[in-house]
Amino acid sequence: MSPPPTTWRAAVCYDSPSISRKAREALDTLGWTYDRDRSERHFSKMMIMIAIPQASYVFQFLIRDPGKFVINVYDEKPTHSGLVHYIEVKGITKKNAKHVRRFLHLFSDSLPRKPYNFFWVERLKLGFIRFEHLTAKREWSRWGI
Repeated sequence: MSPPPTTWRAAVCYDSPSISRKAREALDTLGWTYDRDRSERHFSKMMIMIAIPQASYVFQFLIRDPGKFVINVYDEKPTHSGLVHYIEVKGITKKNAKHVRRFLHLFSDSLPRKPYNFFWVERLKLGFIRFEHLTAKREWSRWGI
């Protein structure tokens, strides 16, 4: 079995405020020690084939116990009508991978549907063959979800 990646990121079919709330509930249920913070995530928005730099608000959870890692939740708007929501875990090691797995399972179980089950309208607004939609299920399945 290969070692876990140090950073994991996947698209989610819910907006970042909802994801952030569910992530906080999962962390509280687990009884983990963490701090909340905020930052910005920069991305490029395509308009008439010209990349325009953008930034989005990031809900950040700095996990201190049972292991040290960071959970980031944010949205990107790469096209004029499409919006992609992400959850990202940074600082994954062999020691804390089991805690990351436990959190992601509890988090995904708290959602009304699987985090990679996008509505057709979401796929249509962003584009049917977008990388984010095509890889979301594979990324979640790495953790058994």
